[in-house]
Amino acid sequence: MKRVHQSIFKRVISTLLIFFNLLILFPFNSLATNEDTLKVGGVYSGFKLISQKNINEIDSNTMVFNHEKTGARLIFLKNNDTNKTFSINFRTPPKDNTGVNHIIEHSVLNGSKKYPVKDPFLQMNKQSLKTFLNAFTASDYTSYPVSSKNEKDFFNLMSVYLDAVFYPNIYDNPYILMQEGWRHELTSKDAPLKYNGIVYSEMKGALSSPESALHSTINASLFPNSIYKWNSGGDPDSIPNLTKEQFLNTHKEYYSPSNSYIYLYGNLDILKSLKFIDEEYLNNFDKTNINTSIKPQKSFTKKQIVVDKYPISKGSSTKNKTFLSLNYVVDTVKNKEDILGFAILDKLLFGTDNSPLKKALIENQLGNTAYSQLDVQKLQPTYSIVVSNSEESKKDKFEKVIKKTLKEIVKNGFDKESLDAAFNSYEISTRLENSGASRGIGYSGSVMLGWLYDQDPTLYLEHNKDINNIKKKIEKKYFENLIEKYLLNNKHSSLVILKPSPGLEESKNTELKKKLEDYKKSLSPKEIENLVTQTNEFKKWQETPDSEEALNSLPSLSISDISKSIEKLPTVEREIDNIKILDHSLFTNNITFTNMYFDSSGIPQDKLLYLHLLSDMLGKVSTEKYDEKTLSKLVSSNTGSIRFNPKTFSKYKGNGEYYPKLAVSLNSLDENLLKSFELVEEIINKSKFDNKQNIKKLINEKISELESVVNNYTHSIALSRAISYISEEGKYNDLSIIEYYNFLRDLNKNYDSKFNDIQKNLNEVSNIIFNKNNLIVSYTGDKENYSKFEKSFKSISSKIKDGKFEPQKYEFDYSTKNEGLTLSSKVQNIAKVYDFTKLGYDYSGKMKVLNNILNNDYLWQEVRVKGGAYGGMFDIAPTGRLVFLSYRDPNLKETLNVFDKAPDYLRNFKANDKDMTNHIIGTIGNIDAPLDPNQKGSIADMYYISNITDEDLQKERDEILNTKSEDIVSYTDMIEKAMKENYYCVVGSESKINENKDLFNSVKSAVNNE
Repeated sequence: MKRVHQSIFKRVISTLLIFFNLLILFPFNSLATNEDTLKVGGVYSGFKLISQKNINEIDSNTMVFNHEKTGARLIFLKNNDTNKTFSINFRTPPKDNTGVNHIIEHSVLNGSKKYPVKDPFLQMNKQSLKTFLNAFTASDYTSYPVSSKNEKDFFNLMSVYLDAVFYPNIYDNPYILMQEGWRHELTSKDAPLKYNGIVYSEMKGALSSPESALHSTINASLFPNSIYKWNSGGDPDSIPNLTKEQFLNTHKEYYSPSNSYIYLYGNLDILKSLKFIDEEYLNNFDKTNINTSIKPQKSFTKKQIVVDKYPISKGSSTKNKTFLSLNYVVDTVKNKEDILGFAILDKLLFGTDNSPLKKALIENQLGNTAYSQLDVQKLQPTYSIVVSNSEESKKDKFEKVIKKTLKEIVKNGFDKESLDAAFNSYEISTRLENSGASRGIGYSGSVMLGWLYDQDPTLYLEHNKDINNIKKKIEKKYFENLIEKYLLNNKHSSLVILKPSPGLEESKNTELKKKLEDYKKSLSPKEIENLVTQTNEFKKWQETPDSEEALNSLPSLSISDISKSIEKLPTVEREIDNIKILDHSLFTNNITFTNMYFDSSGIPQDKLLYLHLLSDMLGKVSTEKYDEKTLSKLVSSNTGSIRFNPKTFSKYKGNGEYYPKLAVSLNSLDENLLKSFELVEEIINKSKFDNKQNIKKLINEKISELESVVNNYTHSIALSRAISYISEEGKYNDLSIIEYYNFLRDLNKNYDSKFNDIQKNLNEVSNIIFNKNNLIVSYTGDKENYSKFEKSFKSISSKIKDGKFEPQKYEFDYSTKNEGLTLSSKVQNIAKVYDFTKLGYDYSGKMKVLNNILNNDYLWQEVRVKGGAYGGMFDIAPTGRLVFLSYRDPNLKETLNVFDKAPDYLRNFKANDKDMTNHIIGTIGNIDAPLDPNQKGSIADMYYISNITDEDLQKERDEILNTKSEDIVSYTDMIEKAMKENYYCVVGSESKINENKDLFNSVKSAVNNE
C-alpha cells in the first residue's frame, strides 16, 4: 500500500512495543570498514560527527552528525544487516484539518527536478529491488523511508526521495495538487459538480470506521490548544478548504534541510553516503531559521466530557453501539522510564482477558469488548480505556468501575505471577516484533521518538537499564504509583462518549450535494465553462504518458543485478511418535517457533462454524487442571503466544484441491519450551466448555471484533466474498467473517436454549480435530536446540489422540454472486474475480510480471490517478485465482468498467527491452522481500503442505526472467474471458450501492442492523 496514512500507521504501531527494542533476534557483528576512522568532532563531507556510541542491545554503533552548512541532522546505525535503510523526515506540525502535510507527502512524489516523470514513486516501485518503499504522515512529522539489499538500488532510491522532497514539481504543475489532494470535477456544463482527489478519497475511507472517529475525538478532547487536536491526515469536510497558496507555503516552510532528520542504517559505506547526500543535495542549501517546535498542551484543572457521533446506516438500531472512553495524558516522551513502565502496566491491566481492569469492565456488563491504547506517537503520550457496544447511560458506572478497580489494585498490589507474566510477555513480544527482516524501518521510528522532541536520538534504542530500574522499584510499589499518578489523580483526562447516528452519513452526503449544487448555481456561464475546460485539460494531462526522455532520467538496474537462483528454505523431514516433523533450522536467538497443523477435513459441513468458535474459545476457557485466570497467567509467563487459526493450503496447480487445517502456533523461549508444550496439551485435550457466562462473554467479544473487522477491512471482505463465488476453498474461507458473524449473533440471541448444543458441538469438533491423523508439526529454531524441541515435544506427542476420521465432501451453494454489501461508508471496495484454470489456462511465472504491469501501470493510472481511489490491485495465483480489487474508491460502475477494459490495455501493450527489464526487476523485488525466521518457517510449511518444490519455484523464477512483451499480450484473451464471467462483490456506501442496484443480484447490509 502506498504512502501509509497516520491512522493506519498508528493502528499498526499504536503500542510502544514496535519502538521498544529491548532485545533483538539477530545480533550484528562489528564491521572493519572505513567508519572505524571517524572521530567525534571530525567533519566528513560537511557533516560533523557530534557523538558516537555502541548500543549492545541492538548490537549497533550509533553515530550522530550535524550538517554544518544547513543544520540538517543525521544518525547512522552501523551494523552488518545487508538490508540497508534510509529515511528523511521533517517535523510537520499541522495547523488545521485540511490534511496539507498528508497531501504534500503524496504530491512531492509526483515528479521532481532531476526526475521529471509524473510519478517516480510508481516507477521505482515497479522497477526496483526495494525491500521497503513508502511514505507516511504521522501526527507531527512526515517520513520518507526506503530500504534495499542492493547498494546500487539503495543509492538510486535515496536519490529519488531526496530530489522529491527538495525539488518537487508541485510549484510548476497545479495538476499535482488537484490529483493528490482535491479538485472540483465537472465533466460537462449539465453534469453534477463533484469533489475528487486521492487523499480526499483515502480519508473518506479512513474515517468511515467508528474506531477512527473515536481516535480523532480523543485527541481533540485532550489537546484543545495543541497541534494534536487536528487530524494531520485531513478531514474530508475540511480538505476542500486547502488553497494552492497554503499548500505551497507549507512545503516551503517545512521542507528545508534545516528542519530535516536523516536516518541511515545497516551495512553501508557511511563516507560514501555522506558525500552523496552533501554534494548532490544539502550543499545547495543554506541554513534557515525555522521554528517547528511542538509545545505541550497545558494540563487541565478538571476532566473534560465530550459527546460525539459516528454514522451508521439509516434505519439501524442504536442499541448497544456506543463507545465509552476514559483518556489520560501520560507525561511526555522525555520521561522514558515511566513510558516504558506504562507499557508494562498496560499488560498488567489489559494484557489478557483475565487482567483485572479488562475483566472488571466486562463482568460489570459495560460493553462487549474492553481494550486499551497507549499512543506514544506524540510529545505527550496518551492512554485510553475503551469499551464498545455500550450505552451512554452507562458512562457513570464505567468511570466508577475503573476507579474502584484501580484503587483496589493500588491497595492490594499485583501478585508475583502477574508481574512475572507481564515482564515475560513484554520481553518476548518486544523481541518478536523487532526481529523482522525490516527492523531498520522499526528503529527509524524509535529514533524519531526522542529526536523529534529535541532529545537524544538514541534515547529509545536502549532499554535494559530502565527495565532493570523498574524491576528494582517493584517492591516500592512502582506500578501502583504509576496508577495513582497518571490515572487516579490525573486531571488531564477526558471522558468521550461516541454515539451512533443512523443516517448521519446519508445526511452529510445530501448536505454536500446541495453545497456543490449551490456553488455551481453561483457560477457564471463563463466560470462553468472554465471549470469544464479545467476538468478536461486535467484528464488530458493524466492520460498523457511520460516522454521517453523523462523515463530515462530515472536510475535503473539491469538483469545482472538480480540473483538468478531462488533462496532455498531449509526443510528436513523427521518423525516423532509417527508424527511428521518439518525441521527448519535457522538462527532465532533461542526462540522456538512451532506450528502444529491438525487436519480439519473431517469436520462435518454443519459444524464448520463451530471450528471457528472452537478456535476463539481455546486458551480462554478453563481446563481440567487450570481455571481461566491461572491458565492465562501461565501462558503469558511461559510463551509469547499460543494461537489457534483455521486455514487452508491450496495444492500447487491442483485444480481447486485444498487442505483444511487448524494451525496451533506457539512461540517460546527455549528454556520454557517444555512447559509451553504442556500448556498446549492441556488446552487441546482438556478444555472445558461448561462455563456458561464465560462462553457468552467470549461470543459477545468476537461479535464486536468482527464488526470492527468489517468496518476497517472492507476491501478484504469484498475480496473474500467474491472468491467464495468461484471456488470451494473460497467458500470454506469466507465462512470466517460474515457467515460466522451471523452465526454468532444467532447463538447470542438464543443463547440459553442453544447452550447445550454449543457445548456438545465444541466437544465434538475438538475430538475430531485434535488427532495424530495427518498431523504435521514444524520446528523453526536454532539448529543446536532441535534436540531440546524433540525431547519437549515427546512429552505430549503420546498424549495426542489417534482417532481416524474420514474427509468430508462439502456441498456449498454457489447460487449467490454479485452482491452489494452496504455500510455507512463514504467509499466503495470492489472485487472482481475468476478462476483462469476453468478457462483452460495453466499457471506460469510470466503471470507474476503481468501482475506487476497491471498493478503499477494500468490500475494505478485508471483507478487511483484518474478515478481518485486510494488504491487498485491485480493479483494472480497458481491456484487459478485472478483478482481485480479497488479500495477506498469513490466510484463503482466506473471501476467495474476499468476492470472490464483491462484486455484493451493488454491488447495494445508494447514495451521495449528496457521497459521489460524494469518490469522483471520490479517483479523479482516483490517476490524477494526479506523474511524473518518465523516467516521463513511458515512459508516453508506452506510449500511442503501445498506440494511446492524448489524446482517449481526455480522454474517460476526462470519464467519471470525470460518474460517478453508478447507474453504479456498473450494473456489478453484470458483476462477478457475472465471478466466476461462477471463475478464481483462491492462493499461500501449504502447510497452509492443503491444508486447502482441494477448491477447486483442482491443488496443487503454487510452486518446485522438490529
